[in-house]
Amino acid sequence: MCEHSLMHSRGSLGQLEFTEDERAMFKPVRQRLVRTHPVTGRKSLYLSAHAGVVIGMPMPDARILLRDLTEHATQPSFVYVHRWRPWDFVMWDNQRTMHRVRRYDESQPRDMRRTTLAGNAPTTAQEQ
Repeated sequence: MCEHSLMHSRGSLGQLEFTEDERAMFKPVRQRLVRTHPVTGRKSLYLSAHAGVVIGMPMPDARILLRDLTEHATQPSFVYVHRWRPWDFVMWDNQRTMHRVRRYDESQPRDMRRTTLAGNAPTTAQEQ
């Protein structure tokens, strides 16, 4: 189990001061580090810049583990970078794919839509 918090990811960028309201709003949430896809049964890691604590591990060891896992998962051979062309349509399974936004030419039109399908597999540690 890991604790994910926006305060951790922002803190790693140097933003260290938060109001009490922000601390309450961004309080850590426990997430499973290893998840099992409800359809395929395949296991995947739930990694993000928000993960800063591994429950039961000393902080330095947890940070090293999370960094090592992220470095492994983001090797060039595992990364897909889409080169956009007119009429492209891109989809991914959010349960199995790490993704992040990249800079883009804001002078170009962009139409992004999100569809979320409901599921019944627990994602947070509180959902046992």
